[in-house]
Amino acid sequence: MSGYQASCPSCGDTVVFSLGQSLLKVCESCGSAVARQGAKLESYGKVADLIPTPSVLKLGIEGRYPGAPGFRLVGRLQLDHGSGTWDEWLLGFDNDQWAWLAESQGKFHYMGRAALPPVREFARMKPGASVDLGPAGVFVVTEVKTAQFVTAQGELPFDVRPGSALHYVDLSGPDGQFATIDYGTGSGAEALYVGRAVTLDQLGIREIASAEERRKRVQGGQIACPQCGGPLEIRAPDQTQRVACPWCGSLLDATNDLAILQALNQAPVKPDISLGTKGRIGRATWTVIGFMVRSVEYEGIRYGWHEYLLYEPRKGFRWLTNNNGHWSFVEPAHAGDVRDVFSGTARYAEQRYRHFQSAEAQVDHVVGEFYWAVARGDKTRIVDYVAPPYFLSKESTPSEDVWSRGEYMEPGQIWETFRLQGEPPEPTGVAPNQVWKWKKDARGVYASALMFAGLILFGYVVLLALGGSTVHTESFTIPPNAAPGSAEATVFTQPFEIPRSGNVQIRAKAPVMNSWLYLDGALIEESSGDFHAFDIEVSYYTGRDSDGVWTEGSDRRTTYLGSVPPGRYVLRLSPQWEQARVPQGYEIRVRSRVPRFYQAFLALLAVGFWPVMVAWRQFRFEMARWSESDHAWTSE
Repeated sequence: MSGYQASCPSCGDTVVFSLGQSLLKVCESCGSAVARQGAKLESYGKVADLIPTPSVLKLGIEGRYPGAPGFRLVGRLQLDHGSGTWDEWLLGFDNDQWAWLAESQGKFHYMGRAALPPVREFARMKPGASVDLGPAGVFVVTEVKTAQFVTAQGELPFDVRPGSALHYVDLSGPDGQFATIDYGTGSGAEALYVGRAVTLDQLGIREIASAEERRKRVQGGQIACPQCGGPLEIRAPDQTQRVACPWCGSLLDATNDLAILQALNQAPVKPDISLGTKGRIGRATWTVIGFMVRSVEYEGIRYGWHEYLLYEPRKGFRWLTNNNGHWSFVEPAHAGDVRDVFSGTARYAEQRYRHFQSAEAQVDHVVGEFYWAVARGDKTRIVDYVAPPYFLSKESTPSEDVWSRGEYMEPGQIWETFRLQGEPPEPTGVAPNQVWKWKKDARGVYASALMFAGLILFGYVVLLALGGSTVHTESFTIPPNAAPGSAEATVFTQPFEIPRSGNVQIRAKAPVMNSWLYLDGALIEESSGDFHAFDIEVSYYTGRDSDGVWTEGSDRRTTYLGSVPPGRYVLRLSPQWEQARVPQGYEIRVRSRVPRFYQAFLALLAVGFWPVMVAWRQFRFEMARWSESDHAWTSE
């Protein structure tokens, strides 16, 4: 890196700008902020002392980010937006270029400078808005805030007085990208930085193991609540901004010697999982460090739920929620990967979520430690989407959008994970992201029913094509002078054999045209005289009207006789017809053991009964789920 050397205007000692593009340097001798204005140096006065943070980094550490030259940490900037302080480190590369490494809540984001496209002024930026950042892609605004330039160490690439208010907009992009638009102290954008979350190992910082150990240098210990004197144990001292006393409920400022922010006259709600309890979820062992009661109001009634803040030093923070005995494990979601949020659905991680509910939530009680400046009465706008067993949630304030994704956990899992005594309370109602407990079994029921229904239909088609045998066919002529239904017109067929017990199909065919033929018949067993009566009417009519040609009926008709035993049979047929329209004759065909569709239909009903009942129960479950949403299926 190129360098520039001059004398400090405050103390006269030598100050070295190791990065050729640095414009501000904190003198190591007197602590003054020295601004570089061409060949002239100006002192902005002494900067404040660095605020103790759990950072594992320090100036002078070297590393190498993939695809970039080697770097060295040459500057440190501390900012505070009112809810906590964070560090930003200036990386000076061997080619005299630079980038930022933001460090907050134990996470690191590498941010390289990119070409700044035309963007809106700071006052016109709103969370949730889409911004086209050119080659970087389309990003979503997640945070619009102003932070105070608290103090600095080393050198910085801008000429801003310590204590200045700096405007910035954070954005989330596709595939895990992050971006920051720097507005400086004005309203117009001055620079764009694009990057993503990284680990110290990815940065090539080889002392990562010892650095992780140094994270523990701020040890938690037993201290007393200044309000009630009760003992407090700070379990995440390097991250905690607020502490709520579990004894009296007072809210304390962990960044200001536990100054009392709010005091209560009564203790808050007791959590089901005590602070300090540990449990393994996934591949990490989490410690419960905070407990919060939140609620929403609907038609004048407040509905509350519990949230537990979990902490693991290497993974940061997660949440565990309990709503009416239903539990979910909640992790951060990358806002830039959320899609289609304006169509009543949202898509995240290749999964589609349906909008469930939108409401304003407020903080009612807090106990334990929190990584932001929480206060009772804080309100956020919540929009929930569901795709059981997951939910996707966006919490919004006027300056920030935060996305998270929760996964449903059975109450028994929670009791086992955190080794709680007794049995968990029975859940009430249906949770938005709860999976119906019979869902897997239902799939098997549906699949089996579908398979059996297919077999029944296939069998019916096969039997229809191959089943049944014709046992007799005979044609008859009606005498020209016979009267309808007379003895002269009555005939008996030739005897025929029915080889096996079963149904008998009788089909009559007659060349009727705008007339009808009615057959009063009987199937008679020759040896016993037992008979089965039946009748068939064949009719066919056609004509023309204002709508065109029409037809009705057919020249053939079929009837069935059930449970006919085997034997030798004859048919008695007594025809009747319309006067003056004597049919020329008719044909009779007799078939035995013919497949009937109603039999297949009854079999389908029997097979379908259980899946229909299962589907009904699933429907009732879903109706109960959505009854608590903005899209209730019924008004009751």
